[in-house]
Amino acid sequence: MKTKIMPARIAKPASAYVHGVLTEAPAKLLTLSGQLGMRPDGVCEAGAAAQAARAWENVQAILDDGGMGLQDIIKVTSYIVGQEHISAYVEAHKAALGDLEPPWTLVVVQALGAPQYLIEVDVTAAA
Repeated sequence: MKTKIMPARIAKPASAYVHGVLTEAPAKLLTLSGQLGMRPDGVCEAGAAAQAARAWENVQAILDDGGMGLQDIIKVTSYIVGQEHISAYVEAHKAALGDLEPPWTLVVVQALGAPQYLIEVDVTAAA
């Protein structure tokens, strides 16, 4: 149902992703709101690495409740406050996804919804 799209006539991906994923109908589609590094008690984790890890735990919880898994992700967009947090995020991203390499866009932003938020992960999944 999902086919990786990696045209030989364009540059190879710069990191752990593929250029596209073709999803054919019928499919269940799960669109997640951007996930922050918030614990279940509503407290935000301290630091980019902890926030990134928690954001991916939150993504996993939503996928689980939607009857899906990380292998069903067809698009990731990561928002990071400040370039100094990119490596911490990328480490958590790769730890969460392992060999899975869905299409991925990383955006460095000036700020997110509140000053303590450093990382937000936006995911779409299909199964």
